[in-house]
Amino acid sequence: MKVLIHLKEGTKYLVKEPNRDFHTNQGMIKAADLAKEGKISSSTGEIFACFKPGYSDLWENLKRGPQILLQKDIGLIISKTGINKASKVVDAGGGSGSLCLSLANICKQVVVYETNPDNIKIIQKNQEVFGIMNLSIKQKDVSLGISEKNLDLITLDLPEPWKAIETAQSALKIGGHLVIYLPNLNQLKMFVDAVKGTDIHINEITELIKRDWKIDERIMRPEFQMLGHTGFLTFCRRY
Repeated sequence: MKVLIHLKEGTKYLVKEPNRDFHTNQGMIKAADLAKEGKISSSTGEIFACFKPGYSDLWENLKRGPQILLQKDIGLIISKTGINKASKVVDAGGGSGSLCLSLANICKQVVVYETNPDNIKIIQKNQEVFGIMNLSIKQKDVSLGISEKNLDLITLDLPEPWKAIETAQSALKIGGHLVIYLPNLNQLKMFVDAVKGTDIHINEITELIKRDWKIDERIMRPEFQMLGHTGFLTFCRRY
């Protein structure tokens, strides 16, 4: 695969078959040019940057089914939990694979628990495109048990995460992280109430709001639209 970015407009293309000519609104690019790295020209003389895609380029073209976790939330999970190349993780409620693939891009091992077979097919397709090998998928309800033990992180993107508190507690190592993603406050309150009296302790409940800015000549202002509430993140640890 290759990435093409039109240098004048910033239009971005992911070329999945670089051994064939590729047609854009700014002209056709020959397969021989797609084999190169750097600046190349289309048939109309437009200039493109051409290079191999990184993880962020592939994420933008993620095949989607259910609503996905966005980069702003994923980034906070990664920074708050401190996961790294030695970490072992379980992600329950894999959805389209946005979170589990992002975790697998960093961690040693990620196992996804997902009950919906249609979602599993989407995750498998995305995994194939991303070329990620350290991701395993289980069609299983995480509340019925987690076979992996001594985990560094468990993430629950589930409508009823309180049902998985006991299994998460037994699978996490001491000091391990549990992160819950929920869209509404009623669900969040039910989880907060359910976790009381367990070895899982809530450290922080937060949401992120992303606002872009426009900087162009004398224009310096926030963009009119911003990315507001997507969900609540609850950061917990096993003590």
